[in-house]
Amino acid sequence: PIIDVHGLSCKSGNNYLLHDVNWKVYPGEHWVVFGLNGSGKTTLLGAVAGFQPYTHGTLRVFGEEYSDENIFRLRRRIGFVSSSFFDKVVAEEAVINIVLSGLFGSLGVRGKVSDHARVEAEMLLATFGLEEKIDYPFKMLSKGERQNVLIARALLVRPDILILDEPTRGIDVGAKVEIYQLINQLAEEGKSIILISSEMMELMGLCDRIVVVHDGSVSATLERDEISEENLIK
Repeated sequence: PIIDVHGLSCKSGNNYLLHDVNWKVYPGEHWVVFGLNGSGKTTLLGAVAGFQPYTHGTLRVFGEEYSDENIFRLRRRIGFVSSSFFDKVVAEEAVINIVLSGLFGSLGVRGKVSDHARVEAEMLLATFGLEEKIDYPFKMLSKGERQNVLIARALLVRPDILILDEPTRGIDVGAKVEIYQLINQLAEEGKSIILISSEMMELMGLCDRIVVVHDGSVSATLERDEISEENLIK
């Protein structure tokens, strides 16, 4: 597996955000992580992406556990698109620096950036119609624009795993269609895709499998033909 989670728990004070989670993802699989708001979806995928510390259990990505020596290298192989996470930590950062930070697997630019990489980042932003806003603080963008900045950040490093946290929440129908098309394109290229969602409509046609998260624990893992409202809410 490229993601191997065993007995994973994340505790905040006396409360468990995640409790005894077991889950495996193999190369080229396409998953939806489904659950109600506050169920632990973003915490789980934040841990997988290397940005959320955990308290118990083991987590391996690409066969390795995160350490001080490998964390930035492993993060560069995972495109993490989560406004709910990045909104909190990079609100004042310039758009172009957020995109370029993907090269370092960090939350900021940690070293020298080549002219080629900067041009590529600017071209990606232009693809999303953001060429006039490359120096804007992240917080000044709309919800849809912030999502697109984070997608550009992920695409810049051509990740092996792409994690999208509620990618269509709060954006208009046209933008949703564009994101769906992008997800399908990346799936066809063989990328492993993980889509965090609380919307039924996003489940069909975008995934092979679903992991259902309830109160910080995995309550079910389902194949596409097993998806039903009863299975998702039990």
